[in-house]
Amino acid sequence: IKLWSLRNSTGRKSCEIKARRWSLIHSLASSKSGKDILSQKGSRGRDALSTLSGHTGRVLCVKTAWDGDRLLSGGADCTVRVWDLSSSSSGKCLHELRGHLGCVTQSHYWGPNTVVSASSDRAIALWDVRVRSSPLFILRCHKSPISDLLIGTRADPLMMSAAADGTVATWDFRTLSGKKSSVGSTKPMNSTENRVKQKCRVIRTPSAKIMHCAKGSGIKQSGGVLLSRCPGQQRKSFLSIGVDATIREWDTTTGHPIGHESTHHTDIVSSFYTFPENSHDATFEDDQSGLGGTLTSSWDGTIRMRKLVRK
Repeated sequence: IKLWSLRNSTGRKSCEIKARRWSLIHSLASSKSGKDILSQKGSRGRDALSTLSGHTGRVLCVKTAWDGDRLLSGGADCTVRVWDLSSSSSGKCLHELRGHLGCVTQSHYWGPNTVVSASSDRAIALWDVRVRSSPLFILRCHKSPISDLLIGTRADPLMMSAAADGTVATWDFRTLSGKKSSVGSTKPMNSTENRVKQKCRVIRTPSAKIMHCAKGSGIKQSGGVLLSRCPGQQRKSFLSIGVDATIREWDTTTGHPIGHESTHHTDIVSSFYTFPENSHDATFEDDQSGLGGTLTSSWDGTIRMRKLVRK
């Protein structure tokens, strides 16, 4: 994992974008050592400021904490690693979280000590970094690898997950530690799940489960789905986009559809972002929607920016 500065040696910005002090770029090449090493590079603009090594396979995802002092990484070695980026620690690996049975493709912070990760084993894991022997919870409802996770702040108890089978699920963190009847099935773990320590609870029933493409629509239902939060602090909804290249809005609590709009992409959508109406990154003439807009890129070679309109 390499850390780069977006400022050149003269102190001027090297590119016309707003960015944090650090830009995190992960390498897909296997690391040469399993030990946690920080190699300090030179001060020249073309060199990485530092390199974090420790994963024994490809690094597939990275995510910083809100304060920028912690970094999460997930890799093909089935581990989630927590790194300390503060100047006093010299890039030390604080925790190595083991429990996934497949490649870790998503990793996020939810609060200062809670980590959420997803894997090609079709499971979502919730960890307390202070209790690192195994996940606290394993969430299972998707039949294909997880394609995206949407997690809010600590004050937001709802999380959304999407998978390559075309399904989207919403989870309420407030119910996970409640009675068994409130969190879904109490079926015993199968032989694969027994590899995770027994104190880890397996939750099989989400608050709501959605099929991005409705049955009978004439559109392929399976395929990865990407998620993004609907702009606006008062919006209690989220957006999804799948193989149909259509943005769909859903009620966060109930999972009921609210609206949809085509992006007119002709191939797989590779990235999906939203921005608020008052964003300085993009402006629309005569935009009266008050909802902001979306930014999508696709394998068809196009990037499309659209405003959200309430119909």
